Amino acid sequence: MEPCVSVNMRPYDVKIQGGTASLYTYPLGVVVPPPKDYVLWSMFNFSFMNVCCLGFAALVYSIKTRDAKVIGDREIGVLNSKKAKRCNIAATVLGILVFILICVMIGLVVAAYQDKLLQMMEDFWVQLETTFSGNAI
Repeated sequence: MEPCVSVNMRPYDVKIQGGTASLYTYPLGVVVPPPKDYVLWSMFNFSFMNVCCLGFAALVYSIKTRDAKVIGDREIGVLNSKKAKRCNIAATVLGILVFILICVMIGLVVAAYQDKLLQMMEDFWVQLETTFSGNAI
């Protein structure tokens, strides 16, 4: 039979022979912090600002960063963390620009049809007045 191997799924601290140490402790005693995974920012962008699927790409890279933390591969984690951050920045900026563009376009449409809307409302009230004044007792 093959021996069972358990994998610690917590990416922050692990217990090593009674003490705690970071996953990225090097032999010289230098402790390097784990790379940031931008999961919450990625989930926000995926949910609300998914312009050109950049929010989805950011979420994928954030999850890959977490996976790299779990297995202890710092280089891959840093690379995926940078990609997640760039995708999040691009998704946020493009999402805000698209929101502003939509607001401007709605404003332009309302301004262009303002006279027509006012005329339609005036015609409606005149028609309503003539309809009910002819049937008055």
